Amino acid sequence: MHRIQISDRMPQCSQCGSDLIVSVVAPKNDTAGRPIHLELCTGCDGEKSAAGALLFWFASGGGHDMERSEEGARLLMRWTKEAMAEYGWYWRGTDVDAAISMPGLSHDEAAARDLMNPGTTGGFPEVDQLRQERDALRAQLANAHSEQRGRLQQRIRELGAAIAGPLATESAPDGCTDS
Repeated sequence: MHRIQISDRMPQCSQCGSDLIVSVVAPKNDTAGRPIHLELCTGCDGEKSAAGALLFWFASGGGHDMERSEEGARLLMRWTKEAMAEYGWYWRGTDVDAAISMPGLSHDEAAARDLMNPGTTGGFPEVDQLRQERDALRAQLANAHSEQRGRLQQRIRELGAAIAGPLATESAPDGCTDS
């Protein structure tokens, strides 16, 4: 069972500093064993397909309309899958516990990604390149001057969208298709 905490105060986006719409600690860790923090930000995520659709749902009053709750649940699931795909997680169906890691293995990025994303190693070489570029930019962002931060943040957002796209659309969860 997972615990949900509701707060009147949301943290700021870790990439751009804007206010977040949703902040979630995923029930899985990244390949380095750190908790995955999923953030839905109007400034960073509007260009991503599932995140953009969820942002539109919130902006159009979906969060206050009980008749649209099923639509919101479907969009939230699509966004979660898209956001977790950026961290190398991939699962089929609607049960996030179906995406399991393999304990006791020494860390090897390519092997870990193949275990968590069956069939994707070698199948998405462009995604691996994009991840490496994004991670390098994130490291630069920590020490960047204010005039560089905007350019770096924009490129990181673009890379995040490019990474999530192919992985999230590879196999949409049951009932979570674009049509």
